[in-house]
Amino acid sequence: MNLSFIHFKETFFQQGLFSIDHIRLVYPAFNTDNLLNWQKAGYIHKLRNKWYCFKEFLTVADHQFLIANNIYSPSYISHQEALMFYGIIPEHIVDSVSVTTRKTVAFEIGKRIYRYHSISSKVYFGYELKEMTVNGLKRNFLIADREKAILDLLYLYDFYKTEQDISELRFNELVLETEVNWEKLNTYLGKFNTKTLIKRVNLLKKIHSL
Repeated sequence: MNLSFIHFKETFFQQGLFSIDHIRLVYPAFNTDNLLNWQKAGYIHKLRNKWYCFKEFLTVADHQFLIANNIYSPSYISHQEALMFYGIIPEHIVDSVSVTTRKTVAFEIGKRIYRYHSISSKVYFGYELKEMTVNGLKRNFLIADREKAILDLLYLYDFYKTEQDISELRFNELVLETEVNWEKLNTYLGKFNTKTLIKRVNLLKKIHSL
């Protein structure tokens, strides 16, 4: 099927990113050679496997959240990236960091690394939908809530073992005190059922007098 890029863009532009499966729902006879030609022309970018985006999408604020959720699923944003999103840590995180029930992997897309850390399905919880706007269209992405992002970080990164290690994360004390639900965090913590994680959380509380 021959399809002009202008017509294709009019159909899918609001989505920002799209897969071959999405295209075939609208154009069953779509010729995938079009994608290669449009990619060479710089109109679209290949993200991973069947996923692509329009070049304009890469200038959308927080576009990496939608990319991360879609190119490797199930997954949700967590660890440092989620903590930075909530203002819990100050560092600017270049890489995208997610949690998944699939195997641990990393993909390089453009100048960003998309990392996925494997976690048991028993502790794959504590995430929520956040809304963003892409080309005038409301889109949702999955991200850990504040409490789960803290636990995911301390659970999966085993080099945070001492007060000094945790202090170097530079948690925002005001956010920890006023925006983190510690009752919820303790409920989550019980579901992990690991003494090591309990010890790390207790160190965090001690450091910040929580």
